[in-house]
Amino acid sequence: MDINTNLTAIKARMDAMSLAASGGIDPSAAPASGSVDFQSLLKNAITQVNDAQNSAQAKAQDFQTGSTETSLEEVMISLQKANLSLQGMIAVRNKLVEAYKDITNIQA
Repeated sequence: MDINTNLTAIKARMDAMSLAASGGIDPSAAPASGSVDFQSLLKNAITQVNDAQNSAQAKAQDFQTGSTETSLEEVMISLQKANLSLQGMIAVRNKLVEAYKDITNIQA
């Protein structure tokens, strides 16, 4: 799978999670048949961010050891993409924490 396709999929998932965390999705609505539950969606997004980080680190190590197959441009782009995916995941985490705090502060 192409890294741009991968990043687009990650961004779409994080946007969906952000929308859900901000209250854009009715939690009482029954999930559609064949839909993916939140836990697996979050796990897949985290796994993809982790894979991007590991791939970037491996390219950086290859470049440092003098591998002629890895260029500096590839390393920099890979590191930047990994950083962007991590920043997106952190933003989603912050929204989830904020939503959790809002829910716990609701007076019954």
